[in-house]
Amino acid sequence: MKKEDYLAAIESILFVSQKPLKLEEICRCLNMDSNTVQELLNALEENLKDSGINIAINKKGFTIIPTEKYRRYFSKFLKKRKAALSREVLEVVAILLKERAPKERIDRLRGVNNTRSLNILIRKGYVKKEIIEGKIFYSLTDTLFKSLKPETKSILQDSGLFKEKE
Repeated sequence: MKKEDYLAAIESILFVSQKPLKLEEICRCLNMDSNTVQELLNALEENLKDSGINIAINKKGFTIIPTEKYRRYFSKFLKKRKAALSREVLEVVAILLKERAPKERIDRLRGVNNTRSLNILIRKGYVKKEIIEGKIFYSLTDTLFKSLKPETKSILQDSGLFKEKE
């Protein structure tokens, strides 16, 4: 393969990856040594410098990120695009609207294990874990309420389950 093919391969791998990739992972994919892959990553970064994307490196590895120069465009896009929560996750939110609760209570009320739903909500910043008297409780965060559509907030306020903080 030519150098350009390897550059395209690395760009593709980083693009489809859901998480940052360690140098070793890229080396394994390409069956190459770390020095060669590092040189290719540097060359790819140089090739991308005038584009809308860049390669970023942090303690977790390499990833593709949007170029800061175009923030105003992608931030508008991201504000409009709010991912819908599944019914299961919304049921957990409904339970936590009244008061914080331990996982056992949430599981009992829903009749299923809610680890996955709670992890989704924690990852999005909608739920936080609190330890009270040695027991783990879950409660909703302001981030959830800030992300709600105005009509949803209105329904919740009318129901008496949610009151906007002053």
